[in-house]
Amino acid sequence: MSDRNIKLLLFLTVLVISVLPMMAALYFLDRSLQTSLNLGFNPHITRVLEDSSHNLLTLRKLDAERQAEYREQFERIEQLRHVYEHPALVRHGVLESLRIYFALGLMAALAFSLLVAAMLSRRIARAYTQTFDELLKQREKVRYLQEISAWQELAKMLAHEIKNPLTPIEVLVSSLRKAHAQLSMQEFSARLAQTQAMIGEELQHLKRTVDHFSDFARLPEVKLERVDLSAILAAQLRAVGSMFPTAKIGYEPESATSVQADVDPTLFRQVLTNLVRNGVEANPGREVRFLVRLVRTDQGVEVSVGNDGAPVPEDLVPRLFDPYVSGTRGKDNMGLGLAIVRKIVIDHGGDIRYRLQQGSPAFVIGLPGVPHG
Repeated sequence: MSDRNIKLLLFLTVLVISVLPMMAALYFLDRSLQTSLNLGFNPHITRVLEDSSHNLLTLRKLDAERQAEYREQFERIEQLRHVYEHPALVRHGVLESLRIYFALGLMAALAFSLLVAAMLSRRIARAYTQTFDELLKQREKVRYLQEISAWQELAKMLAHEIKNPLTPIEVLVSSLRKAHAQLSMQEFSARLAQTQAMIGEELQHLKRTVDHFSDFARLPEVKLERVDLSAILAAQLRAVGSMFPTAKIGYEPESATSVQADVDPTLFRQVLTNLVRNGVEANPGREVRFLVRLVRTDQGVEVSVGNDGAPVPEDLVPRLFDPYVSGTRGKDNMGLGLAIVRKIVIDHGGDIRYRLQQGSPAFVIGLPGVPHG
């Protein structure tokens, strides 16, 4: 909220707090005055005053010596009778005075409101600025710590993946050096070929590790195009199913009609591939049945990829899409598959979440909708 809006809000608040009691007081004074006039100004008093005026006129004619005195009394009574015959004039006169008083009070309330609003808004703005600056500092600290933590995790992962093949290579080289001094040339040649094959295997693993990280680092930019997502899913799932012999993939679209969406078909196939691979690797040595559903939602379209395998451990769910996090252990498993999936889905303007469907694991992808027609 801007400083100007804060001042306006404070001004209106103080003004309402100041003016409402004054308006209420004016209303109650008006009601009290009306009640007093109704009680005091009645026809009986008016008749008495009329009789007094008539008697004074008669006395003026009978007593010539006191005519001036009777005339003075007559004028006072006539003025009083005029007042009692027109109580609205009295009410109007009193209310005019009250209105002037309350107008002055309203002006004072306006000035007071402006002063209070200016003072309070300055304090609030100063406190808001200090709090905001402090939050920015704290956020920067958290961001820095998160980055350091991510780099530490990456360093630990790389150290682990590099150390695994280096250790046996070191042992093999040391053993080969000893064999050179102890074995005959023919025996040493056989040992050398065996060692070369083993070292080549370990170096190949290192190369695969570097390739995994390289693929993750250079994910291509998403190029969206308007497609029939239902048809795309049907074709891509057949291709993905052929890549995994132990995966049996079923597909259930919401309806036979086309479902339009803006996707990058190539990258979306990678999403499906990684999700199926994740399910297969999480359930080794058995057939895994997948069910892919496509439905329309109020926000767009939703693709769910579920399987009948084991659920993700609860302690792993909050970090499931983080890089280098995996619930399966394998020589070539870098824990990057789901991180890549999430990156691609976010680049599509969508989101992905994990949930249990009747006790079985499922990944639900939400994508933005497109205008019909």
